[in-house]
Amino acid sequence: MTSVSTPRRPAARRRAGSASKPPAARRRSPRVFRRQVVLPVLTLTIFLAVWEIVAGVGLGGFVQYISSPSGSASAFWTMIENGELWPSVRVSVVAFTIGFVISVAIGIPLGLAMGWNRTLRELLEPPLMAAYVMPRLALLPVVVVWLGIGIKSTIVIVVVDAVFPVIINSMAGIRNADKRLVQVALSFGARRLDLFRKVLFPASIPAILTGIRLAVARGILGVIVAQLYVSTVGVGHLISVYGQQYQTDYIVVLVLLVGIFGYAVNIALQRLERRFDTWRGAA
Repeated sequence: MTSVSTPRRPAARRRAGSASKPPAARRRSPRVFRRQVVLPVLTLTIFLAVWEIVAGVGLGGFVQYISSPSGSASAFWTMIENGELWPSVRVSVVAFTIGFVISVAIGIPLGLAMGWNRTLRELLEPPLMAAYVMPRLALLPVVVVWLGIGIKSTIVIVVVDAVFPVIINSMAGIRNADKRLVQVALSFGARRLDLFRKVLFPASIPAILTGIRLAVARGILGVIVAQLYVSTVGVGHLISVYGQQYQTDYIVVLVLLVGIFGYAVNIALQRLERRFDTWRGAA
């Protein structure tokens, strides 16, 4: 009896261990690799091939305004050799980073406070919404008068562009928190500070991260627009210079670099946002 019954427990444990890792989970990594790596690379390769073919055909002289992959690659290497690319990229990245951090540091507390306090929301929401719909280009002359032409003006434009999505989504995250969670916390005698810290703030995290992702796009746009008009350095300034010279290859390279940077930041924020998916469901 003993020799028959004792092997059953380890076998049950092995079956339980194998159940905790289903075959679908073990086969997930190749599928994810194909979806996240192979397919984007294949799409990009096809796009570049079609682009190069169209550029080689000519299409009645229109191609001179759209460049080609080989011409853009040559322009990219030229900008690296003459040393004008990386200093401009560094200035733009620094301006974006400083402005973006300031936007997040201002937008999250202000948005949470407006969502938490009705009086503050009614006081600040009308002027903030008016400023949100106002065209930021109209502020450029005023910013130049205040701060001059340089990185300070660029940072201010980034903050003005990026802070509003963070404020609006942070406020919405507090206001859209599950009322049942709030009632349960209050029924157990939670104080206002505990209610905010343990219920409302965690429930608003997904909305805050969405606002931050939106602020990335607005901040990058603010950097380029500001450097087009109120700066003598940066990627936006290079785009302006090459645009005046009709050097499409160089413009395409700079625009692609801006797009790649924005995509990389967005992917990083998406990975951060996935960590709070369970909170999104709870909210």
